[in-house]
Amino acid sequence: MNDPVTRHARHAVRRAARQLAEDAPRLTAGSASALRAGLRVRTARLRGAALAAWLTGVPEHVIAADGRVPVAVVRHWIAARKAPRHPGDRRP
Repeated sequence: MNDPVTRHARHAVRRAARQLAEDAPRLTAGSASALRAGLRVRTARLRGAALAAWLTGVPEHVIAADGRVPVAVVRHWIAARKAPRHPGDRRP
């Protein structure tokens, strides 16, 4: 796990988790809809970084530690990404 691609992927997970943690207090100062939208965007960024890290071979427990989330959350993100898509599903 010391190659540049893996290091970059882990750094992206840590950066996304840090951004989510830092922005949460500011987001709560706004309206409920702004809070939901802000958290949705930042969580999607963390989820994307976690999936990218997993695809580079970073183990789930390492992603969970880097992202400050339970391993079960990382497993859920991975499983959801691999699930077959409905043609009308617009999720990335």
